[in-house]
Amino acid sequence: MMEMDPKADKRGCVLVVDDEEHIREIVAASLESVAGKILTAGSAEEALEILRDENVDVVVSDIRMPGMDGLQFLRQVKQEQPGVLFLMITAHGTMDTAVKALRHGASDFLTKPFENSELRQIVERLLKTPEPSSGPAVYPAEGNREGFGGAVGASPVFKACFEKAGKAAQSDSTVLLLGESGTGKEVAARLIHDLSPRRDLPFITVNCGAIPENLIESELFGHEKGAFTGATMSKPGRFVLAGDGTIFLDEIGELPLSMQVKLLRVLQEHVVDPVGGRNPIRVGFRLIAATNRNLREEVKQGRFREDLYFRLNIIPVEMPPLRERGNDVLLLARHFLDHFNRRYGTSHVLSSDQERRLLDYHWPGNVRELANAMERAVVLASGTELFFQLEGEEESPRSQNAIKERKQIVEREEILKALELNRWNKTKAAESLGISRRGLLYKIKEYGIR
Repeated sequence: MMEMDPKADKRGCVLVVDDEEHIREIVAASLESVAGKILTAGSAEEALEILRDENVDVVVSDIRMPGMDGLQFLRQVKQEQPGVLFLMITAHGTMDTAVKALRHGASDFLTKPFENSELRQIVERLLKTPEPSSGPAVYPAEGNREGFGGAVGASPVFKACFEKAGKAAQSDSTVLLLGESGTGKEVAARLIHDLSPRRDLPFITVNCGAIPENLIESELFGHEKGAFTGATMSKPGRFVLAGDGTIFLDEIGELPLSMQVKLLRVLQEHVVDPVGGRNPIRVGFRLIAATNRNLREEVKQGRFREDLYFRLNIIPVEMPPLRERGNDVLLLARHFLDHFNRRYGTSHVLSSDQERRLLDYHWPGNVRELANAMERAVVLASGTELFFQLEGEEESPRSQNAIKERKQIVEREEILKALELNRWNKTKAAESLGISRRGLLYKIKEYGIR
């Protein structure tokens, strides 16, 4: 693993994953000007080890690698750390692979060969991307829990919301998801797609608030080679990548007025005009949009086009804030607690006093805040006592260090247990842990295990 020292004027941690050392070095060197910390890994297995120890913001990964390939790697990381953003590198002419990567949660892709300037531009944008609106809103429902697809809840307001979403899934009508940040709008969008006849087609997500205004037209509609400085090859936009699947435009209230006009034409005629292109491309996507803004008020203030608002507001679905969902707070808290107990090998339970505290709290960050609070509680637990840090305050460096230390303690214990069970046969111990022998040797040295 190579690590470059951060400088004061940079931010964010990037992990570069490629089985070819010279490619790793070229990509890492190219990103020095935009990333605060750069880590590298020669395989997906090694990268997983790094991700469990480091706070990585963006992963730049090749798709074709021996062992675990880039798509398998992407899927596993998205299950464990859904907030990590991915830029996937794919060979020229393998657009179907790029679409699969986007469908499984990648934020963007580059085809080889590519310009270093384009690589830096994308990574810099991803490093500035805010946390997804849904965050780790909910995890897939398990057993016989009250749940709809990937959402968990039993309150009347929750059931009404997701029943409406389920009905909307059977049509091709545009759905507008409304509600505060952290209420699970992306979860609802994915549910609508998964329940629709388009479930086996791409699901493409675009965060309209995370893309700079000068790049959003190219991102949505694509561009032709030579359309602007740095456009060294043609690139399809997100509408074309969605094809006949679903495109989810998150934070659509952030879309500039100039782009709202162009989006309106796409919705009316189902054709897109790539930047620098001469021939419109016909597309058959289904649109789901989301916003935490009051679009009616935005229309009154002249910040959002009225005609576009009516185009979007065909099936509005209001996502309820957590404070209005009653005992769903406890259903979700237990759900997250089960998840993090499995992740960290613990067996914590909620006391009646803790449940009362969770119910009394107002949850301004909604389900996302609850998920974060439960992970903190498990990681910072002292013995059997859970530690809750509420009130929406930022984690202190001391808390962050405690989380990292707790993860390391748990990992060291798991490694020791595997070694003892396999009579210190490192190859067998590595297999039982699901890591490479090289990765195990690295950890043994790191933790000073004798």
